[in-house]
Amino acid sequence: YCQGMNFIAAMFLTFLSEEESFWLLVVVMNQEPYKLRDLFGEDMSGTHEVLYIAEKLLGKFLPDLSKHMEAQGVHVSMFAVTWLVTLYVREFPFDLVARVWDCFLVEGWKVVYRVMLSLLEHASKDILGLQFEEILHYLRALPSKVNGQAIMAGSLKIALKRKHIQKYAIEWRQNAGGG
Repeated sequence: YCQGMNFIAAMFLTFLSEEESFWLLVVVMNQEPYKLRDLFGEDMSGTHEVLYIAEKLLGKFLPDLSKHMEAQGVHVSMFAVTWLVTLYVREFPFDLVARVWDCFLVEGWKVVYRVMLSLLEHASKDILGLQFEEILHYLRALPSKVNGQAIMAGSLKIALKRKHIQKYAIEWRQNAGGG
């Protein structure tokens, strides 16, 4: 057990019996296309990989926002760790979380990154006018202001492909991941 897993287990318990929740947790922790176990390992290598991929996707799909955040010294790890590690369960409205998980169970990680990009795309006009501390404050408050339906609709318009995710995962494993 690691911090963050409780949010995932609680999400399952809202829809399933204890036994069904347990077995679903076993599946999402250990099987493709989910493999959440790596996020909660001792070295958190999966978390580092997910953040690396998120950073690269931000640069590819929202380059102006990425450049602004980089210029302000704001790294994805400063705001998106709980978003990505708990697949939005910890901080976002239940309607968005339920839809993310429905899609995640069908297609895996692609929806998680799409939703992150959609959230940032919807917030980009505001963020582009902010400085370091203001950006972090804005992003901390963002989950309570989100329209889940609009975010999901926006996420489906993002041309993210599995090959993008795979490219950055391979890059991470070859370079930063030491593989």
